[in-house]
Amino acid sequence: MNHTAPFARNDTLIDDSFVQHPDSAEQTVLRAVRTWLRPHCDAYAKAESWRSVLVEAGLGVAGIGHFDLLMGTLCRASSRPLDTRCRCASELAKDEGSLLQVIALLQSTRSEAAVQLLNDWLPMPSVSGMLKSARWFAIALLDAGLQLSDRARRVTYMH
Repeated sequence: MNHTAPFARNDTLIDDSFVQHPDSAEQTVLRAVRTWLRPHCDAYAKAESWRSVLVEAGLGVAGIGHFDLLMGTLCRASSRPLDTRCRCASELAKDEGSLLQVIALLQSTRSEAAVQLLNDWLPMPSVSGMLKSARWFAIALLDAGLQLSDRARRVTYMH
């Protein structure tokens, strides 16, 4: 009998996960997200372009456009400021983890789970638009050879 089976496929974020750090595909997306939201980072003492992050990762013009659309949609959809970290931070914020999980679920063709996560995260009227833009970006990432893992992510909260 496997007592952990009910917890093996959890589509939500788990704070006490043993998974500590994003993998390289996740770090690329995370770096692009953080740079899109905060182009200047005092720790790096330079401005970085989110476009250059995605170009370095192998995304084409369409994929870059899908990311910009995704981020614009997310910022408009959120009923509060997004919980994100500085580019130099090593830990994930809850909204960052949620976005990574939505993309991972879409890449693994688990749209229903992605919709459920979006419904738990964002206001209902924005879910459809967010789902479309996230799906386009998820496909662009796959086309560039970047697949995100569908797994629990350790997140930290701002107090």
